[in-house]
Amino acid sequence: MRRAAAALLLFGLGTTVLMAKPKIQIQSKPDFNYAGLQTWAWNPGGPGDVKIWVTKDSKSEPVKRQYEPVLMKAVEDELTKIGLAKASGAAPDFLVTYYMLVTVGSSEHYAGQFLPNVTEWGLPPFTAQTTALSVYPMGTLVLDVASPDVDHVVWRAVAQAEIDLDKTEAQRAVRIKNVVHDILAKLPRKNKK
Repeated sequence: MRRAAAALLLFGLGTTVLMAKPKIQIQSKPDFNYAGLQTWAWNPGGPGDVKIWVTKDSKSEPVKRQYEPVLMKAVEDELTKIGLAKASGAAPDFLVTYYMLVTVGSSEHYAGQFLPNVTEWGLPPFTAQTTALSVYPMGTLVLDVASPDVDHVVWRAVAQAEIDLDKTEAQRAVRIKNVVHDILAKLPRKNKK
């Protein structure tokens, strides 16, 4: 009975981790006039870059060819939805650049990790030994908003999530669109008071 309950608990925790949304961190320049943003353009030096560092044989170019159009379309669609137009002919109010990184992530637990280091628990001292180790591909997406006149980043969003290798390419494309939606929903549209 206890084993079944423990297995069910571990399965539940594992499912929660796999379904968790990407962790998104935002950095912004507080004195920038976000209310003045109306038009945008991709960085003239290139819209962005993809780097894959999983094994020594990892190649970035095939992944860039496959996912750059999906990512660029998602960014363009989301910026349009929030009322920002792509600049055509005139100078844009801001430039957008993306960076996608796929590397190796890991999670580990060791015996006694969650126990307090006090003797009242009545546990004999023991050496910390790894009892669980998980290694997985980790994806990071960075979106930068830069002022075009000084090419200075004024807003940066970084989203990180575990990459599920069991997903199809179509499911991964939908996930990219959802992550871009979540990121650009945090783009300030007014000045902070």
